[in-house]
Amino acid sequence: MSASNHAAELMRVLNMIELLRIQRQQDHLRASSQSIKRFTQQELNDEVCGTYKNLLMGRSRRLPERQTLLDIADYLACTSEERNDLLLSAGYVPIPQHLAERQLERVLDQARSMMHQLPYPAMIVTDMQDIVDSNDAFRELFDLYDSSFAADKINKIDLHFNAELPIRSRSSYDEQSRARWESHAIYGIQAFKKHHPALFVDSRYEWLHVMMEKYVDIRKFWNREPLTAEQDLETAKYFLARQPSSTELRPIRYNQLHLAVTEQAYPRIEFFMPADESARRVFAALGCAVDYSLRSSQ
Repeated sequence: MSASNHAAELMRVLNMIELLRIQRQQDHLRASSQSIKRFTQQELNDEVCGTYKNLLMGRSRRLPERQTLLDIADYLACTSEERNDLLLSAGYVPIPQHLAERQLERVLDQARSMMHQLPYPAMIVTDMQDIVDSNDAFRELFDLYDSSFAADKINKIDLHFNAELPIRSRSSYDEQSRARWESHAIYGIQAFKKHHPALFVDSRYEWLHVMMEKYVDIRKFWNREPLTAEQDLETAKYFLARQPSSTELRPIRYNQLHLAVTEQAYPRIEFFMPADESARRVFAALGCAVDYSLRSSQ
């Protein structure tokens, strides 16, 4: 970044902080609040950002770190929107917004209606990767009827890494399938990290740290270079699927796609389409549509 661009960015950040600080100070005075906060420049400097006065005076030109801006936002009692505006002003990734409970339920009802109209195995996934619903074809394809999956809330991390569920062992039965299982896991971990930049500063992610202790491969894949989103979508995955009218397991290849429910990335429907002839036969037996336009080279 050029010196002029850096100076402009720093000025933009300081202007936003000052606007928020002055607004809080005025609100404080109007409300005759008993709060010990006075929202002065000196107080902000002393309690949150020890270089704030130097930044205002031009004696320091270093852009505050992301965590420092989050601390300033906490001091100023920023709303979620104000917090993200402050992060964006400094070029930092914003914190994903979570739907209110009632709003989330409405969106999930909409997602369920959409999912049950899809002619493919499908599941509904939240931004925290919780699987909140799935259709019969999904549970039958991945042989999940006889597991705790049917009764308990489960996360995609469990679905992918839990050795007691069929997906891990039956998606990594030889060297090629194991490599694809691993590359999909790495892509998912990196995508989650990018979508949730506050993983280690927000208590809402305590569950993830428990998962990292439970599944050692998460730590192993944590800093690995992933496929691009396009590569992960376009590269078929492998699974040992139960054959029609039989208990025999044979390899199939499938593609995993997703469908947005609203303008936000989540909740979303993730669905599965056949990528080879064996998969088409299995999907057809499940009552799913078979799209021959997706035929892959063998």
